[in-house]
Amino acid sequence: MSQTLVDALAVSSAALVAALDAQDVDAIEKTLPDLTARVAEMKALGSWTPSPRLKQSLLAALQTVDGARFRLRYLADRNQQHIDMLAEAAGRFDCTPATYSRNPR
Repeated sequence: MSQTLVDALAVSSAALVAALDAQDVDAIEKTLPDLTARVAEMKALGSWTPSPRLKQSLLAALQTVDGARFRLRYLADRNQQHIDMLAEAAGRFDCTPATYSRNPR
């Protein structure tokens, strides 16, 4: 595991977070293959023992990746809510269940 690879992962994930925050579909589509390639490179290395500096860099990069994951899940949930509202407005209860029910369990 090299510092260069961890730095590349951090840059790729930060670019994805920026694209998600800007809601720029073209930028999102450009950053995803790069991030996927960085993750694949890390997986290909197998086991490794990080130095203290490398471990700190990796933890920081993982926080950025986790931020991107959070944003993706939030946006997916928001889109599903919009789909459900449109289906309900159209009277199409057969095509998608409501994301959130108004009836308590």
